[in-house]
Amino acid sequence: MKVSADYRTLALDALRGKWRTAVLTGIAASALGATIVSSPESVVSNSNQGNHIHSELFSQPNGGLLLAVLLGGIGLWVIFTLIVCGAARLGYARFNLNLADGKDATISDLFSQKDRLWDGFCMNFLQGLYTALWSLLLVIPGIVKTYSYAMTPYIMAEHPSLTANEAITESRRIMDGNKWRLFCLDFSFIGWELLCALPLYAGYFLILRYFSGSEAMAISMVLLLTIPLSIGFFFVHPYEEVAWATFYRDITAAPAKPDEAH
Repeated sequence: MKVSADYRTLALDALRGKWRTAVLTGIAASALGATIVSSPESVVSNSNQGNHIHSELFSQPNGGLLLAVLLGGIGLWVIFTLIVCGAARLGYARFNLNLADGKDATISDLFSQKDRLWDGFCMNFLQGLYTALWSLLLVIPGIVKTYSYAMTPYIMAEHPSLTANEAITESRRIMDGNKWRLFCLDFSFIGWELLCALPLYAGYFLILRYFSGSEAMAISMVLLLTIPLSIGFFFVHPYEEVAWATFYRDITAAPAKPDEAH
């Protein structure tokens, strides 16, 4: 079994000469909500930071109207992504597996599963439902199950005959004994994540500090600066995604482990 550094090395080898394609595909996947790598602790942190920023921006005189317009746009986008996100995740899994296998990988892979909208929706729904139910116990069981179900998109991408529930069950099986290893792989990227997040949070802080009297100016500055300040993530996230794909390839080549309950 490989260690985290080995997966990162394999990912870098797979990305050599293909960074441009990986970055562009990663941006498109993120826009569709189709990312596969999940780090629960960073999601919680980013959510708290986002709530603070929103409360600051929309507490201004015309903040209510701006919030309504923003939420309307977000609502339409959420509906769209709910429909296409699952199939796009399957396509993104196919793209990253192609990279990990040294095959041709193109942005068209992201849309290669467009005829599996229902399969993708069921996958996302069941993953979310099972994780949410386990999270009702405590945060830790929810995080554990997030990693238990993590390989589902790759399994469904490679085995289209499987239902979403069957793929989740298979993910549980192959992740038995491997969840901690995947967590360690995620944790090994924390330095890069913090380095990429530093200019983004610093930019938000400066905007809120000096433009708090004008919500329109603050929002414009946030929107203008988000992309350049987040540019590091455009490279780190594809790196993580390919590392996960190499992890999947490694554990599926390993001997089978006993099954466990949902």
